[in-house]
Amino acid sequence: MNIEELYAEYFNDIYKFVFSLTKNSALTDDIVQETFTRAYLHIGSFRDLPNKAWLITVSRNIFYDYLRKNKKTADIEYDFSAIPDPRSSPEEELFKKENIQNLNKEIMALRENYRNALICFYIKDLNYKEAAIEMNVTESNFKSILFRAKQKLKRALEKKGDSFE
Repeated sequence: MNIEELYAEYFNDIYKFVFSLTKNSALTDDIVQETFTRAYLHIGSFRDLPNKAWLITVSRNIFYDYLRKNKKTADIEYDFSAIPDPRSSPEEELFKKENIQNLNKEIMALRENYRNALICFYIKDLNYKEAAIEMNVTESNFKSILFRAKQKLKRALEKKGDSFE
């Protein structure tokens, strides 16, 4: 048996196995191709031709390597129809601008410690502990101040008819 016969005999089994891991035909094709390429390149190091178990192990390891290298990016089927149109109308832009101005005005009208809590947490993007240190209060006290600030801001916006949910 030569490498071509090995390929013909085990291809379908290896393909099915890899597809069960990837659920992606393009990635499956790449992994199966790499598996048989490695078998071909290392053919001289075997007493006999590689067997099905060896090919499955190699393909699984190639898949695991792929996952390790690409763990930050997910292979997701995207529904491109759900992506909003990036071009918004001038009216929408005006409303956004007005809403931001109203929000800023209401934030600036809050008491100083409420305003500082909102700025630390949402604008400076500090966590609770960092924000508490910056405001020179305990972490639990900061959480209370932030909660009250959000409630006060929400009531003020609702009074004016704005909503920022």
